[in-house]
Amino acid sequence: MPVEPNYFQQYQHADIDELADAIGELLQNPITVEDADHKLIAYSSHGESTDEARWSTIMGRRVPERVLTRLWKDGVFQELLTKDDPVHIPAKDEIGLGKRVAIAIRRGSDVLGYIWAQEVNRPITREDDEILRQAARVAVSRLIQRQGKRKAEEQRRKEFLWELLLGNHSSEAAIRQKADTLQMQLPTSYLICIIEAAGARLDQYLYPLLMRDKLLWVVDGSQIILLIGLSDAKKEKSEVLIRKVEQFLADSLGKLEAHVTEGRQVIAGYGRDYKSYTDIVKSYREALHALKIKKLFPQENEGIHGYHELGIYRYLLQLKQWEEEQGYQNERLEKLRQYDRDNQTTLLTTLETFLDAAGKVNKTAERLHIHINTLSYRLRRIEEIMRVDLDNMNQRAALYVELKIAKLDGEQ
Repeated sequence: MPVEPNYFQQYQHADIDELADAIGELLQNPITVEDADHKLIAYSSHGESTDEARWSTIMGRRVPERVLTRLWKDGVFQELLTKDDPVHIPAKDEIGLGKRVAIAIRRGSDVLGYIWAQEVNRPITREDDEILRQAARVAVSRLIQRQGKRKAEEQRRKEFLWELLLGNHSSEAAIRQKADTLQMQLPTSYLICIIEAAGARLDQYLYPLLMRDKLLWVVDGSQIILLIGLSDAKKEKSEVLIRKVEQFLADSLGKLEAHVTEGRQVIAGYGRDYKSYTDIVKSYREALHALKIKKLFPQENEGIHGYHELGIYRYLLQLKQWEEEQGYQNERLEKLRQYDRDNQTTLLTTLETFLDAAGKVNKTAERLHIHINTLSYRLRRIEEIMRVDLDNMNQRAALYVELKIAKLDGEQ
């Protein structure tokens, strides 16, 4: 097997600009080198042919947003973040992007940046991929110092997010002043979303999506806490933010479930949206509350993630606490529970299923796998034992809430 030549042996001490020129000469095509945030670091002076996307990157010192969005949408960055080899990218003329070949510059599992080769003067073949592989290895040392500074800045931003989540700042003006100092552009409307998955490296698995949506996040054990927002709340309604969050969860939860240990849950919850950052602690607490309720009532809240969607479940923990303080017990439910124990019946389950089905007898019978006549007999028996009227909405609603509160103690 032939040994690959060392293309960059004479460039071991070259700076990043000289390295970009060397790659360009070897590939006979224009080269750009970016950091992990897609800011331009260097570009080759090789050739005159430059497409609109490369020209805009050089002029703006960063890859244009429309180009980044399209590359995320088409799965290009997902490939770059998960592959060691170069990725060959077809032209996307509608965003001014000609044919490209790109490779991630890695240090272990960390992506430090990217090398992009515009395929314009001659085709870049699979044999040329080795040039890019070697170039990515040589570029590592040039980007490590830059990454160290970036990591320190990122850590300061994460510490600031924790301060906000824990309510350590009471002045909106002070919050925004510190954000400016950290060069953070806070969304004008935001909410807090939490994803929990035991046994998974959440930030690692979700990294492509986190980068795509430019999210600020912190990891707390098995939870990743996300600040998700909109840049212009005057033009956008809260429904738009909800759609953004739900789309993020749709993209991420399935991805995580493939990596989580069998038998363990992947759950998510998010709080309400706010504009003032002194309220961030509220959204965080609401997200934690939604998460807790989803753990306690997974079936009843399947597909629900938002605190605002929890319905009566939002009140159950407080109602439970209030009942304990009052020493209250629903004697009618206890009577039915005792009847089941004495007679080996399942009338309590029948009652809950009937209430879960909003009193629809056909749906209840189907869920219980019994004939509708059997269900009718059971419902009459429940009314006799408990001395209730299941057609009475007030009584029905009260029983429904009491049944759910009872499940908090595992009484059923």
